[in-house]
Amino acid sequence: MKQYTQSQITMRQKWTSSRKGSVLVTTLVSLLFVFTFGSAILALSLNGLSSTRRIKANTKAFNLAESGLERATRWFKEQSSPPSYSTPFQPIGGVQSSTDGQYLVTAYPDANNSGAVLKKYVLVGEGINDGRTERIQLVIRQTSFGKYAYFTDRETSSVSGGRIWFFSGDRIRGPAHSNNDSASEFQINYGSSPGPIFEGMVTSSGNFINYAPTNPTTEAQFSQIYRAGSRGYELGVDEIPLPNSSDVQKDAAWGANGAYPTVTGVYTPPGGGIYIKGNSTVQLLVDGGGRQQFRVVQGANTTVLTVDKVANVTYRSVNGGATTVAGTAGSGVIYSADNITALSGTIANNVVSGSEVLQRNSFTIATDVNAGRTITVTNPIVHQSAYNAAQATNSANNLMPGTLGLIARNVTIGPSAPTNMEIDAVILAGSQTTTDGSFGVSNYNTKTPTGTLKVVGGIIQKARGPVGTLSGGSLATGYAKDYHYDARMADNPPPYFPTTGGYDRISWRRIVE
Repeated sequence: MKQYTQSQITMRQKWTSSRKGSVLVTTLVSLLFVFTFGSAILALSLNGLSSTRRIKANTKAFNLAESGLERATRWFKEQSSPPSYSTPFQPIGGVQSSTDGQYLVTAYPDANNSGAVLKKYVLVGEGINDGRTERIQLVIRQTSFGKYAYFTDRETSSVSGGRIWFFSGDRIRGPAHSNNDSASEFQINYGSSPGPIFEGMVTSSGNFINYAPTNPTTEAQFSQIYRAGSRGYELGVDEIPLPNSSDVQKDAAWGANGAYPTVTGVYTPPGGGIYIKGNSTVQLLVDGGGRQQFRVVQGANTTVLTVDKVANVTYRSVNGGATTVAGTAGSGVIYSADNITALSGTIANNVVSGSEVLQRNSFTIATDVNAGRTITVTNPIVHQSAYNAAQATNSANNLMPGTLGLIARNVTIGPSAPTNMEIDAVILAGSQTTTDGSFGVSNYNTKTPTGTLKVVGGIIQKARGPVGTLSGGSLATGYAKDYHYDARMADNPPPYFPTTGGYDRISWRRIVE
């Protein structure tokens, strides 16, 4: 047995004591580390839970704000006319509660609504959940029928009730829509089309489209029909009702002047536009000062009205006599209670300075739609300065041309129209309550030689009016269609041109504070 000296024993005791102290320190340090690390993990977990809760609350608040805006937008669409408020209002009432929290929508009318063709509103939706608030701003504006290059209530002939086909010679250069149902789908013959028939998006309330010679299956075939290929159309969208009548235009032309006239003549009532009683022919002219003139002929009487929008004056001359002041420049609406048997002419330019339009030369010519009154176009209606659909709407060239809207039961191209015809206007034919209403050619099935019908603007009609016939997939009589979309009509349609009852989303943003 090994023996230790007293010195060794003392040293060993000191070493053992020192070792125990080290172990204790190490243990304490380890415990401190574990406690600190655990506290950090706990803090991270708590922060994570808190962050998750905040994110969840923010998400729910955001969704509530979006839901409120959707409900408010539906409210606007359900109104018979745009709200006339000039101060902020709450379209769906005050604070609304749901299982996820609360939401509130406030609408701010645009300051220029009183004189605007299309009313605009800024909607602010606020959602609240678990103490978190999200705000979203949505700007909406009335939708004009002018946004469409082509629109029909049904895709059948207004003459025969049968199918009318788009074919390879047709070009629709803008958005197209039809409220067609199972008996009046789009009919598209694309067999020999070298390029897309439809340059813009095609939407349909129906659930399918009839194709010839066969249903397209490849992207190359779809590209013969739609600029965007197989993504160029959408089916099953909501129906867009046509206006009930042309009474809005009638009131805009006559103003608040009591009973409507019963004696044939041309009237310029205070607070209105131009009101025509009796059948007439109308020619659009541009005078030496660049002002728009309307030459209205009724029997032996010829009335020339010159509209000076800069000076806000309308001048009148009858049968070449003295020129007198007839009133202000008016509402921009020319309304006829009876038929316009011949229409043609030139649309005067806007007044432009640099890149700004100072005064728009914009007019709407309308007849009594529900009484069956029509417009017959006998010769071209063209811009003084041509609109170029290939350029931006704010390009220097496209700032110049004026705009024109035509509204009637039927808008028809007369039999004496030239072989190649052009109409620079957005056209609306028919209403919800009429059995017909179309834009077409009176002698579509006999007119030869064939030519091209160019429309720069848009065509909106109850049923499709025929403009030509096919034989063996080729044009036999009438016109091939060359329809160019005037995109300005969506933002700046002619005065009192009908709206769809819907609202476009102009902008959207989350409000960050």
